[in-house]
Amino acid sequence: MNATNFSSFNSYLYLPTKSNPKVALAIDNTPLAQNSFRLYNPFSDKAKLLKATYKIAFTSFNKISKIILKPKYQKQSKFMHYLEEKLGYEIISSLYFATARDKVVLQIQTKEAQIVGYIKYPLNNLGLKHLYNEKKALETLSSKGIVENYSVYDTFQETPFLLLKPLEGLIDIVEKEKVEKLLNKFKLNQRYTLEEHPRVQQIKKKLIEMKMNDSLSFLKKICINSSRSYSLVYEHGDFAPWNIVQVKGEYIPFDFEYFIEDGLEYFDLIKYYYQIGSLLESKDGNELKNYVCTKIDINDIEHIYDLYLIKEKILKRLEKR
Repeated sequence: MNATNFSSFNSYLYLPTKSNPKVALAIDNTPLAQNSFRLYNPFSDKAKLLKATYKIAFTSFNKISKIILKPKYQKQSKFMHYLEEKLGYEIISSLYFATARDKVVLQIQTKEAQIVGYIKYPLNNLGLKHLYNEKKALETLSSKGIVENYSVYDTFQETPFLLLKPLEGLIDIVEKEKVEKLLNKFKLNQRYTLEEHPRVQQIKKKLIEMKMNDSLSFLKKICINSSRSYSLVYEHGDFAPWNIVQVKGEYIPFDFEYFIEDGLEYFDLIKYYYQIGSLLESKDGNELKNYVCTKIDINDIEHIYDLYLIKEKILKRLEKR
């Protein structure tokens, strides 16, 4: 599939480039453009500047910008036609292309520039796996009052998709205390030593199945050297600044494609600082480890960090299959 499979009757601006786009934004008029730019939330300074420049151009000087930049016009796709029949009104779509190219995310607006929600549509088997996992996560977490459930689960040409309710707010780095407060909502009542923890047992099983013997030996040493007990939690799996939105003073996580029901306490917090340190501050190796571990004030944090790296290694191997 490609971008034309999900387009509406609109002019599209492709960012950061037409040849390798991250987003395709509907910019036919100022209200539509203002909403569309909410789909693009870059964290690098260069990408932020690019977004700011084009946003000013298409929200303040829309007609002039369209003449100069000549955005690409798209016809309505079969999927958009199907969606309009299902929802009962004409819709406008903007597109976000996942880095892994496993899915496309559609921002759905009405002609009156009201954001209806966001559709996740898988593009391959990995995308399907992530979609089913997110569906399970939203059903589980919404039953606990942690997040809202999806609006629609449906199928188009034998491919399932989710329509999620809109979360419009600020996406940025969150203060440490507020991140920890958010993650406290994911804690369950049970506690285990590392040796007995269900998440560690799951990792151990995978290492055996995948014959990752060096990592398995390392995991056993970590468990032997740790005496602390850890909470069972709902694990987000991709807990990062770009997957948390501030809405009316409340911080709400989204993108639960890597959700784990029997998760290990601190994995998400490590992921949060690991992403900041590696992707935004270009740290790696021991410098990155020190950066992450100094952010989390527990005695065993280096053990959990090493377990986290083993878990990430397994994930990368699985996704390469």
